[in-house]
Amino acid sequence: MKKGIRIGLIVLFIGFLFALASYNSLHPAEQGYTVWNDAMTMGDKETAKHHFIMYTDIFCPYCDKFSDAVTANLDDFKEQYIDGQNILFEIRVTDLNYLAGHSNNSLPAGEGAYCAAKQNNFWGYYHSLLDKLFEDYHSKGIGVDRNSEHIPDLNITYFYDAAEKGGLNREQFVSCMEKHEGKSELDKNTTRTANTLNGGVPYFVFDKFTYNGFMGEWNPTTDYINVRILMDAGLETGKEKE
Repeated sequence: MKKGIRIGLIVLFIGFLFALASYNSLHPAEQGYTVWNDAMTMGDKETAKHHFIMYTDIFCPYCDKFSDAVTANLDDFKEQYIDGQNILFEIRVTDLNYLAGHSNNSLPAGEGAYCAAKQNNFWGYYHSLLDKLFEDYHSKGIGVDRNSEHIPDLNITYFYDAAEKGGLNREQFVSCMEKHEGKSELDKNTTRTANTLNGGVPYFVFDKFTYNGFMGEWNPTTDYINVRILMDAGLETGKEKE
């Protein structure tokens, strides 16, 4: 009798192990990556082998050069890195330039990023706004570096128009901006960034590789070469995770 019970328990235990193995194969363990806002990521957080973070301010020209190059080569970026290397790529938006007195525009631009995230369309807003800034200012040599003519203080409708062009619901976006619903998250993340980084933005944390700044020529083709150099440097430090 006892022998039969013991055999039954062993069979049940083996069955449990097989069931657990089957479940784990269908539900891979999360890597434990800490993301500040899920809407501001590319890639699969649950299965990613690498976590690449870019700290930015939308009115930081050196940040924009990096992002413009990525946007212009987005299909290749996703194929080679997001999907090809299983990277979770995260943007952490701040308004450090507003805090430092460099640009009043970085405050509404930053709030807009978090309002766009509430609609789960941060990337639509981000790419649309960068395209608009390039067409209106950067392509004309305005706001391209710290020594150039500054972009003037923009009317709030500039950000509303960019959001709408990026596929967001304009009415919801305007309401969010008027109520400053994104400001608390922006303020919190700006403070966290200021207390964490040794320098300004852009600041990259690609696995164990860190880098401050971005050299570029406002040419999305040649600048993308520098993007790839940084991405590949990050992958080199993360090989042990694979």
